Amino acid sequence: MIRTTVVTAFMIAILASSVRSAETAPTAQPLVPTIPQLGPDKPHQCELPICLTTRVLQQRKLAKFHQAMDDIKAQRAQIGDFERYAAWMNANLAAYSRYIQAGSAAATVAKFLPIPYAGQAAFFSKFVAQFTLSLGSTSKSLNHYLQTSQQLLDQASALDTDSPDPKALADVHAFADGPFLKSMLEAQLQLNTIAEFSAGTQSFLVGLNNYLSTGDEYLHKVKGVFKKDSQQEKSFLTESTANLKTKSEQFNTRLKSFESQGGRITTIIKSLTVYDELTAAVGTPMPSKP
Repeated sequence: MIRTTVVTAFMIAILASSVRSAETAPTAQPLVPTIPQLGPDKPHQCELPICLTTRVLQQRKLAKFHQAMDDIKAQRAQIGDFERYAAWMNANLAAYSRYIQAGSAAATVAKFLPIPYAGQAAFFSKFVAQFTLSLGSTSKSLNHYLQTSQQLLDQASALDTDSPDPKALADVHAFADGPFLKSMLEAQLQLNTIAEFSAGTQSFLVGLNNYLSTGDEYLHKVKGVFKKDSQQEKSFLTESTANLKTKSEQFNTRLKSFESQGGRITTIIKSLTVYDELTAAVGTPMPSKP
């Protein structure tokens, strides 16, 4: 009985000792990453692999604008072709005008031309004057576009790509979104007007050429307008119509390219405000656009 009591007491002592050891042993804690505390002197630091600081945002904004600069340079390379077409059309418009005036005169004296062709001839007598004015306006618009685009390219090229000055970059953005886009859209509008006038001229000359091919009555009725060699006149008209068609198609192809580039340029310039919003979000105010 005494032996059993001693063994029991011994076992109780061992268990008590184990409990005390478990209570005093340090418990393993899961590893929790330390969250950096932002002090008042550094309110907007970040621990991300790539931190969107003001400098990074300015770099990306300028890099984005460089994409637009590539399209602007491509547009400028086409201006010479547009100017040559306008000069060629202006030089040939006098020759086309003779046929247009002849059609108008014939339509006034008698209905030599089929309806509604006679009415078209009367309309195109005023058309020539409008076309001439449009060619002059287009030339001015193209010159203005060349000036504003060159100014924009010069300003943007002067910026440091690694650390662009925020104020200077904001000025470039404002100029691009204002005077430059205005001049580009105005040039595009004038070029489209020229395309419409060219299409109208071509349509008239094709119709006239087709009518002349049916006989010489028209030439005999309209005295003093054509040269004596009616066959030479027909050949000249046919050649002029073909040249106009070829050059107009080339012009329209370049115009579509100009418009496509203009669409990309406009999209990029308008999207630059995103970088301003991100800069404001990180706490560094952007200089306001002038």
